Amino acid sequence: MDKEKREEKKQNFIELYKKIFFNNLSIKLISIVGAVLVWLLIINIDDPYKTKTFLVRVETVNEEALHSVNKVYEIVEGSTASVSVRGKRSIVDKLTTDDISATADLSELSSVNAVAIKVRLKRGTSSDVALECSQVLKVSLEDMDKKQWRLTVETEGTPAEGFYVGECTTRPAVIEVTGGSSVIDRIKTVRVTVNVNGASQNITKSVEPVAYDKRGNRISSSTLSFSDSMIRVRAKLLQRKTVPVKLKVSGTPAKGYEFVEAGCLPEEIEIAGSEKKLSQISQIVIPVDVTGLTNAYGDVEKEVLIEDYLPDDITVLEDYQRITVNITIEKRIRKKIQIQTTKVMLSNVGENFLAAIYGNMSILDLVVEGRESVLEELSEAEVSAYVDCLGLEEGIHTLPVKIELTDGCKQIKKPKVYVLISKKASSNEASPVPGRTPEPYEGVALPTGTPDSRED
Repeated sequence: MDKEKREEKKQNFIELYKKIFFNNLSIKLISIVGAVLVWLLIINIDDPYKTKTFLVRVETVNEEALHSVNKVYEIVEGSTASVSVRGKRSIVDKLTTDDISATADLSELSSVNAVAIKVRLKRGTSSDVALECSQVLKVSLEDMDKKQWRLTVETEGTPAEGFYVGECTTRPAVIEVTGGSSVIDRIKTVRVTVNVNGASQNITKSVEPVAYDKRGNRISSSTLSFSDSMIRVRAKLLQRKTVPVKLKVSGTPAKGYEFVEAGCLPEEIEIAGSEKKLSQISQIVIPVDVTGLTNAYGDVEKEVLIEDYLPDDITVLEDYQRITVNITIEKRIRKKIQIQTTKVMLSNVGENFLAAIYGNMSILDLVVEGRESVLEELSEAEVSAYVDCLGLEEGIHTLPVKIELTDGCKQIKKPKVYVLISKKASSNEASPVPGRTPEPYEGVALPTGTPDSRED
């Protein structure tokens, strides 16, 4: 029974809902639309006043008033102003920041270096619009200074492969900078920067000059101004080439010393220039004068500026502008070498003759002269001594003992020995033993004593 009552109530509610919302639905929709239109009409006819705030950049005027007394200024406060605009809604809603002008007249600066900011609309309106700004512009004053700088050019980026940035020029070459004295004193250079990334031909561009301090930091100040706001820059693009460096040695070292060698690092350098000029260069020759040099302080080392040896219109790349030349000079010394007579070879003996060293000398003293490093490593076991018997006939001959030496060394003392040359008696006759007195034979008188040695 209760269930039937609940169902009946639910059904009655649904019917009531439909009756309220869906009966005469078209009339109800028309009423809603009409109400909205009436409301919009009232709003547009009434056009109420509203207030809107704009943030506007402040423009300074009459700067000449300060320049005339040799002063410059820098804004401390008030570079932007908050401007309140009140007017009819239809007008105010159409305004933008660009429609509002905010100016500060520097000729009206107060004793505390402040001036009121004046605001106005840039374009007229059909009804009254009120603008209000309570802010002031505050500045700091400083004595004006002027100075000229020669412009320097910096490049950024990497040119195309095989190319190099050569001479860069500016027009004008000198620029005048005006600003506060404290700012001018901070300036170390005034530069222009040109981008050469991927370039393979000459570049000409107009760029802005920028002032930098001694640490390379950019100087920004509202007091700074340049005599030329844009600078014409021309960057020359050159082709690159790798060439060897050759040393041309001349002169004679100090007495008692010998030139050994000269080398340089790097052995190859990169240069740049026009294709025609580069085709004429196959190497760079650096003259090296060793006159009077010694090795008192070790090897001689010096830096050479490559550009001094390059033709006109040829540039050396930055990493190769200087090369290091190393010259090795050694002292010449003398060394005494002793060899056994039995180790002396008899060379160039005629086919029908026998040869033997005559006498009882067992040790021979030889003196050689040469570079210190060479003679220090020369041992007696490595010395090859000989007597040259070329063209000798039968008999006893006094001959010098020679040794084979490396380049740069020479024999100073050549000991002499008696060499006995005799004819072969038969094909199977034994040769005399060097250093041992051979048996005398008829017609030959053997000398006595020791041959005199001499120094060359």
